[in-house]
Amino acid sequence: MWVRSEYASELAVLSAWIAVLLPWNVAYQPNAPPDGQASVYFFRFALFEIQFRRPWVVEVNGEVTEFVEPLDITHGGTQLFGNIYARLPTSAATFYDGTMGQASLLWTLAALAFAVAFALSLGLYVREDAVAAKLPVSEVRLMGGLLAVGAVGTVGASVLYLTARDSTGVPIPVGALVVAVLAVVLLRTEEVDPDG
Repeated sequence: MWVRSEYASELAVLSAWIAVLLPWNVAYQPNAPPDGQASVYFFRFALFEIQFRRPWVVEVNGEVTEFVEPLDITHGGTQLFGNIYARLPTSAATFYDGTMGQASLLWTLAALAFAVAFALSLGLYVREDAVAAKLPVSEVRLMGGLLAVGAVGTVGASVLYLTARDSTGVPIPVGALVVAVLAVVLLRTEEVDPDG
């Protein structure tokens, strides 16, 4: 591939960090329930989701009231502050039923692969030679495989979220596709034996 073999391990570390820091899926749900006046932005990262909510607003006798409960019932999550909520993939998998539950389960499996890839990247960053020597396969191929599993899970979850777009908006899987490309690059990188 186009990556120099002496930098393949560094690319593996960088790829894992990109996979964890780049949202794999971004979605906007306008006209959220109950009356179509609320909306939600979803930013799904490898290990968590951030929701920016615009709650349902009702004015009665000149007094404005925001209703967030309908969005809590529909989307779940833990309020961080204001109208910003967070959720883990495991809580999404237990919160939703049907297609949304299956999508969240795929995301949970992908999150596990991304977490292992991130832990491996930290080990490679701190003690590359020691960690690489203990692995039964090349660290670059292992990282490529982990990122490929994560990419397949997140792309699959995006497809399932798309089928439930009335509840989640239209997902844009930009990060998932970037991770898939990085996984292919790592899996195709030719490594040179430093002793040879």
